[in-house]
Amino acid sequence: MSFKAVVVRTGRSSYGEMRRTETWARLFRASGGECRQVTFLSHDTAGLNLAAIGPVALGNRVPETLVWHDDRVAKKIRAIAPDVVVLQTARAFQPELLDGPWVTVLDLVDRLSLSYLQRSALSRGPRSLAFAALASAHAGFEASAIHRVERVVAAGRSDAAALGARWIPNLLDASSRPTFHTEPPYDAVFFGSLGYRPNIDALEWLASGHPKRHGLRILVAGSAPTDYVRQLCISNDFALEENYPDNKWLGEQARVAIAPLRSAAGIQNKVIEAAMIGLPQVLTTSALAGLAANFPARVSDTADGFVDAIADLRVSEDDCRLLADEAWVHACDTYTVDGWVPSLWDLVEATPGQTRPRFGSVSSLMGRSS
Repeated sequence: MSFKAVVVRTGRSSYGEMRRTETWARLFRASGGECRQVTFLSHDTAGLNLAAIGPVALGNRVPETLVWHDDRVAKKIRAIAPDVVVLQTARAFQPELLDGPWVTVLDLVDRLSLSYLQRSALSRGPRSLAFAALASAHAGFEASAIHRVERVVAAGRSDAAALGARWIPNLLDASSRPTFHTEPPYDAVFFGSLGYRPNIDALEWLASGHPKRHGLRILVAGSAPTDYVRQLCISNDFALEENYPDNKWLGEQARVAIAPLRSAAGIQNKVIEAAMIGLPQVLTTSALAGLAANFPARVSDTADGFVDAIADLRVSEDDCRLLADEAWVHACDTYTVDGWVPSLWDLVEATPGQTRPRFGSVSSLMGRSS
């Protein structure tokens, strides 16, 4: 008999959220269990949860939880009768879910307080004020979470350190060594959600380095580009590819992957994914903050230096190949599932102040002795 795990999440179709849910599913499957999802945003949810106003005002829950209803989520979880419940982000947290007959993990994923603060700085007017208010609310929640919840994790390395949480990054299944393409149509590719303000800011910053002076061919790929992004690409001779087929296709289009991010919260999935498809990378310090130390890449935090690094790699096939190989090895060693199964064991079994696992039933279900 295998153990059961449930991931509670918003239910949005955002890539980052689904990517994190996939990480938990991979980990639990690799440990011999099954993983189900329970979402708290659905079409039948109507109106505000008035009962949540008090806890939100006291900082015990974050404002986003006003739009979901506790009893529906709790009933779904109890019907599954899981051994482990993962609350994915502060938005999925409610104190009552800590009291069930299961191990509860609060996965903050990243510092949403920092993400909202960055978005506030990049926005204007009422939108900026709203983001600032959310940043303040999340900062208070994050500061208290480590004291209120026994098991707290985060996806970004720097975020985990700042929050006092355990680090469990986003993970991929192991892949075979990819083919290095020496004559792709583009020199560099930037990919991601093209309606996300930090990504738009990254394109503006890249353009300020004047890649035209090196004659660089830049591909911008991603979903939901704004009209401003379209115009930015036209003005700077960036090729724009909406809704590209898959990452394998990306790996065949450019010699180098780039992440010119000036503000970033959490772990940058695009950096791990680019490494796994065999692309060397030029990154900023911000893009590296959520990753393990010593990620193989060229790094620059000035726009001119960033563009120069792309140009240098364009003319050096040997440097490109070496950097691509090093990044792929590092990603396979650090961000694939099997290597993190022991961390999952430690997370669900360990209890502060105890030398034996508190949840012996979970240990036996997982096939380990207690």
